[in-house]
Amino acid sequence: MRQLTGLFALVLLSLSTAALTNDEFADGRAMIQAARQEMFRAELHMTDEEAEKFWPIYSTYREEYDGVMRRYGDMITDYVRRYNDADLSDEYADEMLKSYFGIKEELLHVQQRYLPELHAILPALKVARFYQLENKFNAEIDAQLARAVPLIDPS
Repeated sequence: MRQLTGLFALVLLSLSTAALTNDEFADGRAMIQAARQEMFRAELHMTDEEAEKFWPIYSTYREEYDGVMRRYGDMITDYVRRYNDADLSDEYADEMLKSYFGIKEELLHVQQRYLPELHAILPALKVARFYQLENKFNAEIDAQLARAVPLIDPS
């Protein structure tokens, strides 16, 4: 998992140089998604019956979650561009903070919305493990983002 999140960090770092094409970024996202799926296959220890029910729900969940994450990626890309162009302002910072917290809230709502569906097909321990794994993976990506995205200089 660390290797793939490291690769994703390279993708993010290239945002600051604008050297990454949309196709390359999409390829990076696809690799991350494949790593997630492999992690769940290996770590959830689902029966065949559970897996048959899980993957369609997970696919729908991922589409919804990734839709919100695309907005997050767009926000970061815009921020890095503006940072590189020295085009930051208090107004933009307020707008970015509002967007950031709205996106984080929406991501949590997506996770909460799928909890009953997952509970209907998996035992509670596996549902809890799913969310632990999901959050652990997301934390790895967030750590890479923290390294790649420059901090605002308020002076």
